[in-house]
Amino acid sequence: MMRKIMRTLVFAALAAGTSAWLISCGLAGARTDAERLESGKRVFLSSCAMCHGETGTGDGPLAGELMKDARVKPARLNDQARISLLGRDGVKKVIVEGGGHTMRSNLMPAWGEKLGPKLADDVTDFVLTLPSLNPGTPTATIQKYLQAPPGSPAEGRKLFVYYCSGCHGLAGKGDGVYARTLRVRNKVWPRNLTQTSYFQKKTDRDIYVVVALGGGHAGKSTMMPAWTATLAPEQIKHLVSYVRVLSKTASRP
Repeated sequence: MMRKIMRTLVFAALAAGTSAWLISCGLAGARTDAERLESGKRVFLSSCAMCHGETGTGDGPLAGELMKDARVKPARLNDQARISLLGRDGVKKVIVEGGGHTMRSNLMPAWGEKLGPKLADDVTDFVLTLPSLNPGTPTATIQKYLQAPPGSPAEGRKLFVYYCSGCHGLAGKGDGVYARTLRVRNKVWPRNLTQTSYFQKKTDRDIYVVVALGGGHAGKSTMMPAWTATLAPEQIKHLVSYVRVLSKTASRP
């Protein structure tokens, strides 16, 4: 089980790493404070919420397994006392250097080189807003990202946000936080999951195989990871159902 957790965290870090190159080249223009917080929110939901939870309560989908197998509980980032004690510099230091270099668990990845300075600043500033959220009721701006469309399983949407949106985008259009640099650096553009004409030709099994075994097993890019080591079969089925919603196509057994 620890191998499963580590593989998930390693992939998240690798995916984030593709963004550093673009940012270091200065291709991101001047942004408003609201745009920076929006960017930080997207990074947090797609790279941090799997452990820390969408509002920083330490209850992400991997939190239970971390506690069970490693006796490590993800930090509660909505704890005002904790955040105040660290201060902005301290929060950023943990994000950039990771747990092992800041007297914390080494299961907290070092995100500095993976995110680059601008995204590291963005997600730091977003984390600083978490103590002001009501832990029982996510804010409307977070809830809109997690709310499943009518007729689709809520679990599918949440899994998609946590594990897929970093590349495929929160609306599935192939425009996630790391999508542009995948194109620039690796000549790979994440699949636009809203392409009805493409998914009409695919069976549920076709989609399941790509999600479970990765792109390399389906004649596609190896940058698409195999999620079978991280997600249970039922969870992958939820994702397949959600792809059907995004692509506006009917299930094809």
